[in-house]
Amino acid sequence: MSNDVVVSAQGLTKRFGSQLVFEDVSLDVHKSEVVAIIGPSGAGKSTFIRCINHLHPFDGGTLELLGHTLHGGLKSPSRAVLRDIRTRVGMVFQTFNLFPHLTVMENIILAPLDVKKVPREKAVALARELLDLVGLEHKKDMYPKRLSGGEQQRVALCRALAMEPEVMLFDEPTSMLDPELVGEVLSAIQRLAKQGMTMILVTHEMTFAKEVADTVVIMADHRVAEMGPARQVLESPQTERAQQFLRRVLEPVETMEELSAAAGQGGED
Repeated sequence: MSNDVVVSAQGLTKRFGSQLVFEDVSLDVHKSEVVAIIGPSGAGKSTFIRCINHLHPFDGGTLELLGHTLHGGLKSPSRAVLRDIRTRVGMVFQTFNLFPHLTVMENIILAPLDVKKVPREKAVALARELLDLVGLEHKKDMYPKRLSGGEQQRVALCRALAMEPEVMLFDEPTSMLDPELVGEVLSAIQRLAKQGMTMILVTHEMTFAKEVADTVVIMADHRVAEMGPARQVLESPQTERAQQFLRRVLEPVETMEELSAAAGQGGED
């Protein structure tokens, strides 16, 4: 594995019982690279990134991650290995999962204090920096219920970053947000990209993927349909399956008038 490759998945396969989720997925992620994974629902995108930090074990293939080698179908890694991986690989989920009884500041500093044994003064200082990064330093003493969905997701991002991870995983971080709140979360992620954070992002935001990602992976039918530089894949896909997916998500939606006219024509035939 190249010195600057921090995640290397080779032939990963995952099943839930007899149900195939994805198979033979291979992907190398380099330091400071942003990889966007897109594709139709049910392609295995979210499960794949959950396999990276071993929230889900995988059934076949090999995963090299930050100096650890994990093999599919064998016994689980030791608790020490899993602890090291999850300390160094941050993750932001679709749902915010903030502790409702803790303030914004308390949510962010909890893991550094308990897991990494960081001195409280240092943890608070870092939390302030992160909140300033996402424009929420003034909300540090509020409770989650007083925040909008976009603000809660930005706090969840700060909480993950407070562990000072080497790799960040995002599982459709904007899918639970109202459309007008999506931009503020994507802007925070874009700032991280500019700072050189290594990121793997499952997203449905095509424009964001094209502008921010270095590499785009299209997963469909339980496997990788196409992979390559972001603009090349999104503007000139080479495989028929990738072309089919992108036509469906990028073509303008028909207006109600067009749909009504089409229905009327259908009735006359």
